[in-house]
Amino acid sequence: MTNIAATIMTTVIITTGIPMLMATSKPADTARLAEPTTLSADEGAALYRLMTWLSPSFPVGAFSYSSGIEWAVEAGDIADAASLRDWLSAMLSDGAGFCDGVFLAHIHRAAATGDDKALRDIAELASAFAPSKERLLETSTQGRAFIDISLNAWPHEAMRQLIAACDGPIVYPVAVGLVSAAHGVPLAPTMHAFFHAVVSNWISAGARLVPLGQTDSQRVLAALEPIVVETGHCAMTASLDDLGGATFRSDIASMRHETQYTRLFRS
Repeated sequence: MTNIAATIMTTVIITTGIPMLMATSKPADTARLAEPTTLSADEGAALYRLMTWLSPSFPVGAFSYSSGIEWAVEAGDIADAASLRDWLSAMLSDGAGFCDGVFLAHIHRAAATGDDKALRDIAELASAFAPSKERLLETSTQGRAFIDISLNAWPHEAMRQLIAACDGPIVYPVAVGLVSAAHGVPLAPTMHAFFHAVVSNWISAGARLVPLGQTDSQRVLAALEPIVVETGHCAMTASLDDLGGATFRSDIASMRHETQYTRLFRS
């Protein structure tokens, strides 16, 4: 595990473990255990950028898209928190979520090693995997915005070279992989932050469409936590031959949304 990923994990373990330790430790030990773990300058910068890039406030326009959820609500497939959770669970583990994670992992590794041929092939394959015109619009528009904003706010010559090597449209997971690799952000935290951002946006769309309250939305996010973690692990160990999905209803939803009569979202 890289230093940054290990530091993040250590910080989480120490922070969550303090309440139990305080109940059984001597007062003198409590102060020592409560001391925060210190990040190096590079680790702090990497974490800061990752949190910024995958924050809901990062302006890639994600709020404009629902990934077909809008049609699923109208069709009655999603009607409450439980059905939204089930729908998103399938999208994560058996559909677009897993595939996007695989593309992110492979593009991150190709960028880290400077493999121009792999960069071009993976970027092209990732674009071809969009199941509908609207899904391609969604992922390519966000990818382009992610690249443009990152380049303007955090200029990086290596990133320009990686983009040129892709030689074509760059979809969202590919953009995240390229930018994070160029800035030395490790794959594991990037993967899990990416999935958190994607799932949070899906839930936000569902909350507005069903509609759901804030508490129910957070319950759905909490319920999806183990699936996000497991899908992240699977994506990081999968080969490109493992790509594929079985969420046909979700793919149909993204196609039907193109002709849906009333729409709040672009996909």
